[in-house]
Amino acid sequence: MSAKRTSNRVSGPTRPGKTSKVSVSLEANDLLTLRERAVDTYGGNLSAAIAEGARRIREEQGREALASWIRETVKPSADDLERIRDEWRSNPPVRRRTR
Repeated sequence: MSAKRTSNRVSGPTRPGKTSKVSVSLEANDLLTLRERAVDTYGGNLSAAIAEGARRIREEQGREALASWIRETVKPSADDLERIRDEWRSNPPVRRRTR
């Protein structure tokens, strides 16, 4: 394995595949949460739990970009906004089960 130069510092050896090795500092509770998620979901693979967090961040960024685009593209009137707010504030209709 060869070392990889980034700016003026040399990082650790390059890794095979698509992964990169990093060192992070976390609060103890955050690390515990990640380890629990790794055990519960990924057979103890902490890297997979961290990767899940990164995927969720990318998804959130995508939702934020979509919401921003919608706000710029769709220009609801004041009446439209008030109707939407009224609908959100109201109690949803109760559906009766049919037999």
